[in-house]
Amino acid sequence: MKKIIFKFWIINVLVSVLLFFSYRIYINETTSDGPNLFEKFAAILEILLNVWFSFAYLLLMAVCSLAFFLNLIDAVRNNFYLSLVTFIGMPSVFVICLTVRVLLDIYSYDGSVLTAFAVFAAVYLFFSAMQFLMFRRKIRVAEIKVGV
Repeated sequence: MKKIIFKFWIINVLVSVLLFFSYRIYINETTSDGPNLFEKFAAILEILLNVWFSFAYLLLMAVCSLAFFLNLIDAVRNNFYLSLVTFIGMPSVFVICLTVRVLLDIYSYDGSVLTAFAVFAAVYLFFSAMQFLMFRRKIRVAEIKVGV
């Protein structure tokens, strides 16, 4: 069982790092300089905010992937809902909070920091949901082989 959980954790960490680098590339591609001093200053502030959000994104994905190890506990692994929380519970709360924040701030809909951040977090959430379904299938197959 430890090998199965560790394999899912490694895949999740690799996808998290891939999404982090994709987010950083997106940040680099969307920055622009303005002709006057105020727009240049605003662009620098936006870059700093994007770097902070990308670091927060990496930390969040690391914490969410560490929750996978709670499936080593039999009570968590054998309960569908507790196992679901370890895979997509924390990321879904985060995505919902970000989505509400973006929807409340009408001006951020034009491709700003929070919108891109929410999109990348939603992609991670979708990947975690697919990984959870594969994990449950693999657990079911392992239980059938053992004869439980």
